[in-house]
Amino acid sequence: MVPLETLRAFDAAARTGSFSPRPRSSTSPTAPSAGRSPAGGLAGLEGVDRGARGVSLTIEGNRLHLRTAEAFALIS
Repeated sequence: MVPLETLRAFDAAARTGSFSPRPRSSTSPTAPSAGRSPAGGLAGLEGVDRGARGVSLTIEGNRLHLRTAEAFALIS
């Protein structure tokens, strides 16, 4: 099972094309991952190709992104 934070990081990377960490203003002071890049949580997740110009998704990654985006939309 993939942790929810990993799926959130994957979704953000898929949308933005980057593993850049979120701005500090968007994290709470008590957040355990504050200031850390989400890239570490995606190490075991297939479907992401990391290149010099950012992140690209494989076919599997695109399928996963469609499903995660839909799930997050339903939740919100």
